[in-house]
Amino acid sequence: MSNKPAKRGARLGGAAAAAVLCALGMTLSAAPAQAAAEQRAAGPVFTTWATDVNVRRDPNPGFRCPEFPSPGNCPQVVGKAQPGDQLEVTCQTRGETVGGNPNWVFVDNHTRGFYGWMASYFISHPDNWLPGVPQCYGP
Repeated sequence: MSNKPAKRGARLGGAAAAAVLCALGMTLSAAPAQAAAEQRAAGPVFTTWATDVNVRRDPNPGFRCPEFPSPGNCPQVVGKAQPGDQLEVTCQTRGETVGGNPNWVFVDNHTRGFYGWMASYFISHPDNWLPGVPQCYGP
């Protein structure tokens, strides 16, 4: 009888140790992924000079909108950007020319909580092509 508690204790100790190692392993394996996500560089942040600038998406499957952004290819207006909004620009590409600027940008409006395509013409920056923003699609 005196051996039973020792064996039972050893089994519990082994199970407890396995649980601790499992939990530790899950914590350690999750740590690098979380650190990588936190270190991922955010896109440059710009604002707009105009009011009520449409930010668009295409609710239909396919790549019409990202391949050539335009009101026709991106028919769904998901929000309207305003001067002072914090617009993180993920990438830029050629689309329908607006105001002499042939580029469109994919923005995440941190101020209002929506994202989508917007004509680059409305970004507060003197050049058509935004510095530090990669090209996403197209020629």
